[in-house]
Amino acid sequence: MKRKAVLIGNTSGLQGVQVDITRFATFLKSDSGGAWYESEIDILENERKTSLLQKIDALKKQSFDYLVVMFSGHGGQLRQTILEINGQGETIEETALRQIANRQLNIYDCCRAFPTTMKKSAMESLSASFAESANRTRQRYDDRVMQAIPQQALLYSCSIGQVSYDTADGGVYLTNLLKAARNIPYDQQFKLVGLAHQESVAPTTENSMKERQGRQIPEAVLPKCLSSQQLVISMKA
Repeated sequence: MKRKAVLIGNTSGLQGVQVDITRFATFLKSDSGGAWYESEIDILENERKTSLLQKIDALKKQSFDYLVVMFSGHGGQLRQTILEINGQGETIEETALRQIANRQLNIYDCCRAFPTTMKKSAMESLSASFAESANRTRQRYDDRVMQAIPQQALLYSCSIGQVSYDTADGGVYLTNLLKAARNIPYDQQFKLVGLAHQESVAPTTENSMKERQGRQIPEAVLPKCLSSQQLVISMKA
């Protein structure tokens, strides 16, 4: 399977974005995350808009079987989620990051507040030991991803009109999402994207209401297909 992960971050004024990117990259390279190779993960911090759009266009031409896009940084809402990608204030619409591959998972850890609140609240290599083991792990992951039907799965750290909280330990939502991804029941081999998101909703919402005096309720757009046809976010190592 031909795979690629693109981790996009805007570190301007946000202490947890680099933590988010490092933590997510580490997760991907772990056995449970799919044993991705370093070369399959592109990290784009504070990328200029022209450069980012050129890279997106190049990705489309490479016909990947599976693509993961993660964004951490400032965001807002204006008919759709707007992503502020660098300290110069350049933005792109979230739709610019869709339809790059037939099977794709997009994760947005950013605010979705309406204009006047365009900033994400600033309060807040694991490699396989042996190549043979890594190859077996990757093959299991590849086989399961290709079992899923073509789809565009979208995960948002908050609902439209809300803010997404950041801490020194990373985004509240992404932290809970990765925790859920690693928590795989003993009788299961994989964790579905939708299930991991579902398990991250309550702790994220509770944290925002208890600790931040705000309201952050994650949302997802997922296909209503059979479980066996859905994308997975992690697997049992």
